[in-house]
Order: sequence, then C-alpha cells, then structure tokens
Amino acid sequence: MDTKDLFDTLAAEEQPPTTVDVRRAVAAGRATRRRRRTALAAGGLAVCLAGTFTWYGLEGQVRGDRTATVVHETADRGTLPASGVGPLSYAYYDWCGEKWSPGKGGSFAGRDCVQWKVVTRDGRTYRVPEAAGVYLDQTTANYMNTAAPLMITPDGRRIAYYSPKDERFAVRELASGQIWLSPQTVSHQEMVKNAPFVTLSPEGRYLVLNGRLRAVVDMETGRVTDVPQGWQAMTVARGGDRVIVENDRLRYGLLEDGRVRPFTGSLEESLSPLAPDGRTVAYLDSPGAARDATVQSRPVDTIVTLDATTGEVLRRVKFRDAPAGFSPWRIGSWRGPTEVMVSQVVESRWKPGETPRLGETAYAVDVTTGKVRKLGTYAIRGWSGDVVIPGM
Repeated sequence: MDTKDLFDTLAAEEQPPTTVDVRRAVAAGRATRRRRRTALAAGGLAVCLAGTFTWYGLEGQVRGDRTATVVHETADRGTLPASGVGPLSYAYYDWCGEKWSPGKGGSFAGRDCVQWKVVTRDGRTYRVPEAAGVYLDQTTANYMNTAAPLMITPDGRRIAYYSPKDERFAVRELASGQIWLSPQTVSHQEMVKNAPFVTLSPEGRYLVLNGRLRAVVDMETGRVTDVPQGWQAMTVARGGDRVIVENDRLRYGLLEDGRVRPFTGSLEESLSPLAPDGRTVAYLDSPGAARDATVQSRPVDTIVTLDATTGEVLRRVKFRDAPAGFSPWRIGSWRGPTEVMVSQVVESRWKPGETPRLGETAYAVDVTTGKVRKLGTYAIRGWSGDVVIPGM
C-alpha cells in the first residue's frame, strides 16, 4: 500500500481514526503489493512512481518507432512555466481539501485542485495540467485507481508523468523545459481501468516499465531494453545498465547484459534502488516480525544491505540516534555511497472541525552505522490525497 492508498482508505471510512496506524498500513500494503503484482504479471503493464507507489496496470506492445519525441509547450498562467524552474521540494494533489468517496470523483470535474501541483525548493507552487492528475471517471470496480503517477528524481530536477494528450509517459527537465515522450502509447481507458506506477533512474533518463512490456526505456534516445520472461523490472541504476527485477514468487534478481542473476531465496521486503557502487541494495527489517500480512508486525528497527550481484547479506545494522517513535515504512533512493532515504507517515491528530495533515517525513539512514538524520517533513492539509517526495 502506498501513501495514497493509505489516505484514501482512511478517507473512505465512516469514522476515520485520529492517528494513522502505520504498522497496520504496512501490513496491508504487503498483501496489496502481492495481489497487484500477480494481476500485473497476468497481463498489465505497470510503471512505478518512486516517490509514492501509485499503482495502475497498462497494456501495450513495444513495437514501431522507438525514437524519443521531444516537445516544448507554453504554460498558462499559474501553471508550470515552460522552462527556468528550479529543483522541486515535493508534489501533491489534495482532492481540493475535501472528503472523497470511492467512485464519486465526478463531482470534482473542472476544478484545478484535482491536478498535480509541484512545489519548488524556494516555495513556488505550480499546477501541472499536462500531467494526468486525479481520475474522475471512477467506478466501484476501480475506485482505488484515483490518480496517475508523478515521480521526482532525487535531485528534484526532472519529473515523470503520464501525458493524456499524447497518451504516453513523459519525462520533463524543469530547467530547460525539454520533454521526452516514451515510444509506447497507452490509452486513458487503460490507465483508469488497471492501476499505474512509474520509476526513473536517479538521473531521470531511464523509465521502468513492468507487466507485459517488461522493459526499460532510455527516454533520451527511445532505446528499449526488454526484461526476460517471468521477471518484472523494479528499479534501474544510473546509466541504465543494471536493473533490479522481481518475479511472482517474491524473488529478486539483477538484470545485466540481458541475463538475470537471481538472489538467493525469496525476500518479502521492498528493496532500494542500486547504490552508487552499482552493487549494493538495502531494505528495512523488523527482526522476528510476523510475515503474515494480517498480523501486526513489530516496528522496523534495522537496515539490511545486500550484494545485488550475489543476493548475499552484507550487514544488518540497528538504527542509531533515531527520534522517538521512529518506524519508517518504505525505502527510497541513495543520497551517497552509504546513506539511503526512508520515510515515515505523518501521524496526524486533529480536533473536530479540523482538517488532518497528510504526508511523510523523510530521513537518511547510514547503512554502515545505522545513524538516522531527518531530511524534512512534506505534508498537506486534506482528507485524502498524495504527497510525492524526490527520490521516494
């Protein structure tokens, strides 16, 4: 379950709790992740939004013209300028700050507040109308597919999103305004029906496609690298030459030079992308935790690193100097050779008549010492919505 799933679920309850139960959300998320990956393997194309794992499945074929398309557009007032935009701090959509009910998104039609918005590091906020935002044509069958994905690279300089006008995925460089479109076309109907997700390499050049396509796209050239049958790409390293893949049995592997080297044994936890050394990956662990998703697990208190070329554990380190109540629920990109990003859901308490805070707090964890340091809290006021952090 991603941040959006958690908040949308809480918003749909008759009496939402005053505190987000992070462990319950994580346990439910593990089960949801397994179910959706099974469905995606059966025939959907999935793409992962790193910052927030917004899910949807897509169908298509890798065929025809593989040359990337570059486009330039002029923004309307209040929207993301055509160029000259500095690095982003985060992105969000908030259902206009109002309560949202499953399958009833149509009442928000025509309102800008159901579009994705981006916030720069210097505090400027822009709408991104060219990026598909909240889907308003929902049904009871697809009510959790509330929005298309948007991802921000760790340096905040590029974003990835679905362009409804072009029916393609796009990567946009904010400073220059250059936009690259993927060779594959995906209809709006497919996006709404099946549940999407996109992930980029750290520099924002390579886009991961999962499901039936099983491919990694070089967005600057249009070159497509296919993923072997039975595996799905999860993350791609800087340069695009190494890809972390996973199969339906929760077994990970490293794709390099067209071949997959499986890790030893299965692994239920989500892995980080590859570290700058091109070999190390990390995951969060709670020693002794129950693996049954219906059982509340113990708080996460350990960072584990693996050698992606062998799947062998390198080290297990307990968190150190962590704030009270620290229990991250997902892992993101690397901030250097030894630090990896993690995030924790903002626990919001509110009084009657108040609007809760939704979002996450990002931290950096040193995988060699376990030392934790806070990077920032990214939150909005709303009853439902999504917050996207660079590199997560």
